[in-house]
Amino acid sequence: MQILSVLLLVLLLLPVMAILAFMPYLMRKTVSFGISVSEENYRSAPLRRMRKSYAGISSGLYGVIFLLCIYSLVKSGGEIEQTGAFGVYVVLTVVISIAMNLIFHFKMKKMLPSLPAAPAAQSVIAVDTGFRRNKLVYSNYWFLIHAAVIVISVIGVLANYGRIPEQIAMKFDIEGNIARSAAKSYRSVLFPNIMQAFMTLLFLFINVSILRSKQQTYAGAPEQSIRQNVLFRRRWSIFTILSGLALVLLFSFVQLNMIHPLGTGVITLVSFGVPVVIVLAAVFLSFTTGQGGSRTGRKEAGSGVQPVDDDRHWKLGSIYFNPQDPSIFVEKRTGIGWTFNFAHPAGWLILAGILIVIAAASFFAD
Repeated sequence: MQILSVLLLVLLLLPVMAILAFMPYLMRKTVSFGISVSEENYRSAPLRRMRKSYAGISSGLYGVIFLLCIYSLVKSGGEIEQTGAFGVYVVLTVVISIAMNLIFHFKMKKMLPSLPAAPAAQSVIAVDTGFRRNKLVYSNYWFLIHAAVIVISVIGVLANYGRIPEQIAMKFDIEGNIARSAAKSYRSVLFPNIMQAFMTLLFLFINVSILRSKQQTYAGAPEQSIRQNVLFRRRWSIFTILSGLALVLLFSFVQLNMIHPLGTGVITLVSFGVPVVIVLAAVFLSFTTGQGGSRTGRKEAGSGVQPVDDDRHWKLGSIYFNPQDPSIFVEKRTGIGWTFNFAHPAGWLILAGILIVIAAASFFAD
């Protein structure tokens, strides 16, 4: 396995490990392992110890499977073994993440009654009627740049169709070698454009969901909470636009390689470098912004006001199910970003639509 491949893989996996292990520090200061708490209780000694324990155990577990993954990839003899080793790593990471969150969620649930002033705390809800008048996201017109890149790529590949070899590289392994090829056809040479269109629509949908997601304002510090939430949405909006553009350009690079075959080093650097940059940017944004903007403009002392108690609507602390809430998109309680209200039929329809599009893209890839 090439040194460049190993380095890019490490740069891809380590930031993901970091964000998973230190996720409790990135969440709102009114949520602890999926349970509503006041800022004051969030900063209490017992909950500080819980977060340190979570981070320590998670870091150790992720570190072990990370080292095993790298060792397996270095020692693997081909693309099938590499894919298998990486697949096992992904599955183990997901299992550990789910297990850790569930264990600490139930631990937090058991600890809640013993927190200072928790039983007597009064829940307060705050709503800013002018919240939607803020510039919450960047304009969807920016996606016209993505569309222009797609059109230019289609024209370019059709104009150079005769220069494309009869066998086209469709997939590369970690070392940049060709893992799968296909006979030249209009379907195969235009497949990257299909993926570009799909990615553009997906990122456009994400930008719209950021705009339309439910307002969440903390009554203990309403003005600060609103500023944080607006900044949170804006930052992830611009990230969505730019990362979508980067992936669209990556698929254009794939088509360029069809017309002008490039060296293995260039293919490895670009095909792995783009995802690495996107992941690093996402991790940097998560640690500097936090969920809901919680890590921007932080206060030294937390408010004792208890946020509205809607824990009953959060199944296992991470799945939102509230038939009385008309919102389709809400902020996650575990993780950075947004999720569906799974009690809203539109949420299931949107999810089904995304899965159908993914399945259709996979069909065209075969």
